[in-house]
Amino acid sequence: MEPRKNLKGAGAAFLGSGVAFLAASLLAEQPAFIGVACAFLALGVVYLGKARQDR
Repeated sequence: MEPRKNLKGAGAAFLGSGVAFLAASLLAEQPAFIGVACAFLALGVVYLGKARQDR
């Protein structure tokens, strides 16, 4: 099985989703979305770090 080559796109997508969930939590004043946002932001950072390491 070959490793995926385009981790940068997935990292950006996770990062964007994290920002969107964070904005939703602030707009709707629902603290439950903050945990989801943190998870997506962390995944985005990990994926972008892995993509940068593989360059």
